[in-house]
Formats: sequence, C-alpha cells, structure tokens
Amino acid sequence: MKIKQIINSIFTSNTYVVDDKIDAVSLIDIGDIQPIIDYLNKEKKYVRFVFLTHTHYDHIYGIRELIRYYPDCIVYTSGFGKDALKSDKLNFSRYHNDPIILSGNNIEALHEGDKIELSADINLEVLETPGHDKSCLTYKIGNNLFSGDSYIPELKVIASFPNSNKVDAENSKERIKSLAEGMNLYPGHGDAYINYHSCSE
Repeated sequence: MKIKQIINSIFTSNTYVVDDKIDAVSLIDIGDIQPIIDYLNKEKKYVRFVFLTHTHYDHIYGIRELIRYYPDCIVYTSGFGKDALKSDKLNFSRYHNDPIILSGNNIEALHEGDKIELSADINLEVLETPGHDKSCLTYKIGNNLFSGDSYIPELKVIASFPNSNKVDAENSKERIKSLAEGMNLYPGHGDAYINYHSCSE
C-alpha cells in the first residue's frame, strides 16, 4: 500500500490517496480535483471510497466534482457530517461563495469501531474524535493514522467554531497522540510524520 499526499490550494489542507494493489483507490478528504484525476489517469485507477475526517469546507470542496467523475463512489462521514453535507451553513461553504449541499444514497455515516474493507487484506478502522467539529473522525489503516484537524503536531487544536467543543477537542487530541506513537501520522494540514513520537515535537 502507498499513500500519496496532495496539498490543496485552499488553506493548504491535505488530501491523501490510499492506493493498494487493486484497481481502485480510497481518498481521505477531497480538495483540489485535478491532481486526483491526473494521478488516477496515470495509474489507471478509479475512486471507490472517500473518507471525510470532518466536513469543513477546506476538506470537502472537491466532493461534487469528484462524484461527477465517479458517481458510484461511496462517501463516508460521521452522522453529524452527513447532516453537515446537506447544509452550506454547517459545512461553511456559504462563507466561501461556493455553497455545497449534498445528499444521496452514496453518503454513509460511520461510527466508533466501524471497519471498512478496502481490499482483501486491508481494513480501515474508525475512531470518533470530536472537538474541532462534531463531525470529526480519525481513520486507522494498518500502521497509518489519519487525524484530520483533530490533531496536528505542534499546532493548537482550533475549537472555536460553532460546533466545536474545547473539552472534547483536548480529549480527542490526547487519544490520537497516544495511539499515534510509533505509527505513521497523516494530519489534515502540514507534513506527514513517519514513525511518529510525541517527544520529538
């Protein structure tokens, strides 16, 4: 399995392409669409799953165009995230003059402990890590952890949005930090950390 990081043009959010040996890839968050399409065309693959770490605009703004390219892909988010995709107020897209209102049978809610099979020998595990937003999820794939904005090393977790919670944010941060020890950590902004150790921050 290989993981490709794409740094997006809006707020330099990260999209991660999770590419196994099969003919489909999974995405963690979706911003700029063109680098995704270029990669897929080069590798002759398609998008099967999109996993949203949370539903703030800078982590979802490419979703409509992606679904136009790959209408059968499944978008996974939390229960609150599913509601937020239907509301340009909750996902903040109205404040970027790019209202996103999205619903459909291909959007599914994930919960703590859920597992999704990406391929025959690779599963994705779900952790609920609210605080930055009610929609926040963290994903574990083998020795790789995708924390979104729930934990970005060396940065304070922002918990001042309408659906933030400072206590939850701190609890989620500490949970992710503990779990991430010795793993590869892929946050929603900034660099990836291979073999992460919190003492090295």
